Amino acid sequence: MNPIKIGEVDKVTITTLVDDNSGFNSQFLGHHGLSLLIEITSGDIRKKILLDTGQSEKAILFNSRHLNIDLNTIDMIILSHCHYDHTGGLIGILKEIGREIPVIAHPAIFRQTYSVDPYLRSIGMPLENTKENIRQHGGHLLLTDKPLNIMKGVISTGEVERSTDFENKGINTFNIKENRISHDDLIDDLSIIINIRNKGILVISGCSHAGIINILKHTVKITGIKDVYGVVGGLHLLNSSDLIIDKTIESLSNMNIQLVAAGHCTGLNGQYKLSKAFDKGYQMLHSGKKLEITSK
Repeated sequence: MNPIKIGEVDKVTITTLVDDNSGFNSQFLGHHGLSLLIEITSGDIRKKILLDTGQSEKAILFNSRHLNIDLNTIDMIILSHCHYDHTGGLIGILKEIGREIPVIAHPAIFRQTYSVDPYLRSIGMPLENTKENIRQHGGHLLLTDKPLNIMKGVISTGEVERSTDFENKGINTFNIKENRISHDDLIDDLSIIINIRNKGILVISGCSHAGIINILKHTVKITGIKDVYGVVGGLHLLNSSDLIIDKTIESLSNMNIQLVAAGHCTGLNGQYKLSKAFDKGYQMLHSGKKLEITSK
């Protein structure tokens, strides 16, 4: 496979529109889920990407107003995977935007997926998130399991190759298709790859169900760029053993990661261990938090 010529960007600003953590002494709302507004500048091109829409649009709309962010200026939406806490606000956000906009996701995102923890329940896309309803409210669906060029310096990972021997192989969820029950491997998990000039690769993930180290290895493989500057998003170390967390930190350290900004499903133990390992290079996400990374 020939590496993808990705190009470079000059500046990335990431605003956490919603996270499980509302922050200390904060005016912002939090709920279980994630939504990140990513503003990217590459030369004279500027685009705004919304990664995920939380489990409801309500907190996103509230927090956006307090941040003086106009959601009508969003250029596209990327859904990292099917789970309700990342897709539940989609229709509400499309209504707020009020015009046609690309919605990028993996083709498997519409599958039925269930959990029995703590009881039998659907945890996939809400029932209102049908293809027809998304299109009716302005969502132009771009469904692909391959890396997709978003703009100069930015691509999606597409479906991530699972190559590590220690990362979780999905979670305890299952699919029902043609009356058959099967383990859900969460093949729809995808992330955003941004190549920042003079810095290197920044990977922004929703939940890292594919495994953050798998995601980074996949990123290096498809781009041919070995310099990985940082990771932002949910790392899904919640309920992971100390051994898995320690191996994850060791792998990140071996890649000479400069920035780890994690929240949502990372878990308290994961947050603590990452903060100890990366010290000033670690930041905890919360609703309203803004990160700015430039090429300088």
